[in-house]
Amino acid sequence: MPKRVLVGGIWHETNSFSPVKTDLDAFRRYLYLEGEAVISGSRGTNTEIGGMIAAAPDAGLELIPSIYIGAAPSGMVSREVIDLLLARLKADIETAGKLDGVLLALHGAMVAEGIDQADAHVVQAVRDIIGPDMPLVCTIDFHANVESALVEPADVLIAYKTLPHVDMGARGEDAARIISKLIASGKKPHKVFRKLPIITVPQRQPTHESPMREIMAELAEVERDEGILTASVIGAFAYCDVPQLGMAILAYGEKDDAEAAAGRLADAVWSRRAQFKPDLVLPDEAVRRAIAANAGPIFLVEPADNIGGGAPGDGTHLLKALLEGRAREAATVIWDPAAAKAAAAVGVGKRFKGKVGGNTLALHGEPVEIEGTVTFAQAVSYRRDSTWMTGQPADLGLVATVDTGGVKVILTSERAIPFDTLHLRIPGVEPEKAKIVTAKCASAWSGIFGKMAEGHVYVDTPGVCSSNVERMPYTRLERPFYPLDPDTQYP
Repeated sequence: MPKRVLVGGIWHETNSFSPVKTDLDAFRRYLYLEGEAVISGSRGTNTEIGGMIAAAPDAGLELIPSIYIGAAPSGMVSREVIDLLLARLKADIETAGKLDGVLLALHGAMVAEGIDQADAHVVQAVRDIIGPDMPLVCTIDFHANVESALVEPADVLIAYKTLPHVDMGARGEDAARIISKLIASGKKPHKVFRKLPIITVPQRQPTHESPMREIMAELAEVERDEGILTASVIGAFAYCDVPQLGMAILAYGEKDDAEAAAGRLADAVWSRRAQFKPDLVLPDEAVRRAIAANAGPIFLVEPADNIGGGAPGDGTHLLKALLEGRAREAATVIWDPAAAKAAAAVGVGKRFKGKVGGNTLALHGEPVEIEGTVTFAQAVSYRRDSTWMTGQPADLGLVATVDTGGVKVILTSERAIPFDTLHLRIPGVEPEKAKIVTAKCASAWSGIFGKMAEGHVYVDTPGVCSSNVERMPYTRLERPFYPLDPDTQYP
């Protein structure tokens, strides 16, 4: 008989410096699946639950769906969301009949009103419901901020191994296979957790580039050990002012093997700490370089306005530089619901003149006036077709494209996380044919656009996801902490 395992979860990467609050409606707009829709909406997708579904038959599992919700990275999560999630999970656990285990898909960097460690709060609440013995396995993002409060109530935590993230489905498959082993054996693995006092930023975390490439090679070696069930190197999320911030190591398996593995991986990270410093170029110079290249596409990547890290996506520093530099065959995306509505109201083929962007934080720049022809105006929604969350729905809301003669400005009413090419193609920009394309992200662009890029520049703009972490107003870290304190020692 298949083992009955409840499946559900919550996904949110919280930027505590962002004023964009994350209420229940934000989850309903982005990802909100209940009951059988958790299965039907996730089947065949490159997501954690999609992987759990794919592996369940061979793992001998019958998945009992509960609730799975997610919101685009943004500011503090409403307590209402956490209470609703836990009420639904509790009700489904209590009415499911005999359960053999629980699988949860989490992020690990969620912060809610009054709850610094919101993922840990969820996991502990589920543990309190199911008791100490039932297997509980969770997937988490590579950018989780992990502390013992999350590690202890879960039997196993499994983090993504790639950035850009392309292995969510594979990690879900791992989770299904591992919980099957725990159910069959009735034993829990020894767990080892190591916290490192180091902040790293996303553009220095890609796992196909140094220093993470060599660190992940160490991880692969570690996991070949028969005494290791699974292990993770967790890059953490820098844009959250919480005590649990920082990189972490997890290892599960036989006690001696897990202890040795965790130590080896921690040493691999710490010995390379200086290599995590990012290279950045100011906006005017970045635009000058891109124009001088006279080839394309050149991607101007703006980590400080990284929508995937909780920034608003309406920063104007780079747009201003493109316009002042008289860039040609360039494209940028700006989150501005009011401007999108106004441009759409003008109509395709007509002229639009108005200010765009700069509506959320002065830090991200003032509104910039543009003038041009509206070339696209309609609602846009689709399923992602690239490597990130393949098959997951994306909704840009009302979208209007304004061609200024040199820069095509795509205005969206929902924030467009650049995890696919369709957010450009549908509104009328073929990225491979452009000379300059901006990307409000940190490292995800390379997984989507890397093969077509003729070059790229990481642009140094102010913002709530600044890569110069020394600029971030941290108040809650237990210092010393590298690189804020260059002489930090570990262990």
